Amino acid sequence: MSVVRDFYRRGRPATLQTTKNVWTVLFFSTQDQGLMSRVLFSRFAHYLDEIARLGSIRKAAEKLNVSASAIDKQLINAEEEFGVALFERLPRGMRPTSAGEILLHGIRSWRKDLSRIKFEIEELKGLRRGEVKIAVSQETIFDFLPRALAGFMKDHPRISNHVTVADSDQVRRMVLDGQADFGLTMSPQPLPGVAVTRAAQFHLRAVVTADSDLRLKKTISLSEFFQRPTIIPDGSIHLRDIVDIAAAKNKVRLQPVLTTNNLELMRSMVREGCGFGLVTTFNNMPTERMDGLAYMPINDRGIPPLTLSLIIAPERKFSITAILSRRYFEIYFDDLERQSIRGK
Repeated sequence: MSVVRDFYRRGRPATLQTTKNVWTVLFFSTQDQGLMSRVLFSRFAHYLDEIARLGSIRKAAEKLNVSASAIDKQLINAEEEFGVALFERLPRGMRPTSAGEILLHGIRSWRKDLSRIKFEIEELKGLRRGEVKIAVSQETIFDFLPRALAGFMKDHPRISNHVTVADSDQVRRMVLDGQADFGLTMSPQPLPGVAVTRAAQFHLRAVVTADSDLRLKKTISLSEFFQRPTIIPDGSIHLRDIVDIAAAKNKVRLQPVLTTNNLELMRSMVREGCGFGLVTTFNNMPTERMDGLAYMPINDRGIPPLTLSLIIAPERKFSITAILSRRYFEIYFDDLERQSIRGK
């Protein structure tokens, strides 16, 4: 065979066999990681591809503006290192051997993967526009959502973010239906059809005015809370379930001065001095904030914590933008967990 004559023209023993399977075995049995790295991450990868595409070292040299002798020398060196011929030298040009085809496939796959990686890195750097759709329950918008989302928006200002506030069950449905890339919900687990990637325990706090007669106290009891006018969420918000449990436990008949499905309205009415409200938050949140309100821990250990869950539809494929955004939220969950451990 011409390939054997050409490859062993310096007197090397012609021990190569010509079947495709044997070529493959010989190729993979002789390669090592260092050799493959030198081939893939060098100019020779371009030389090899052009020789195969144009069928000629001379034509490849003209296309790449490199001397034909330089390409031929690199090809001979590569064939010696691999221990197999990569091309058959034919009267009308050059044709890849089976080993050459395997190497070419690897090079072209690597280039394709590199193009994809470059594209994804550009997305990560915020060089390309994208959109993230998030569905959240009411309980998250007070403190958790703004803090978790702000970091992502500041780092990636060109990405458009769309947040839908809905009741907990609707959040789950939106995630399952593909209307949201991921969701934040206070629904009790398990959550059918979705996967929880992160979860954190949140606790009940009473919302009072910053100048309330109770503001100097560290905690407030449930009985004391229910003695005051109360502004509480309606049945569309999971937080209401906890309020009802707490009232039943204290044998109190709820007589709120206002019920609403909007927790921001509840805080506004507390700020106006119309009553006490309730929110859920993580343990290390400051008692007093700059919003004219105080957030007092409730000292009844019988009230179970609520679980805030980050949920996704496990069977869906996500854009890099959505994955990146979700990662910011997951990191924020992890930070809260570390703070909670340190606070114990």
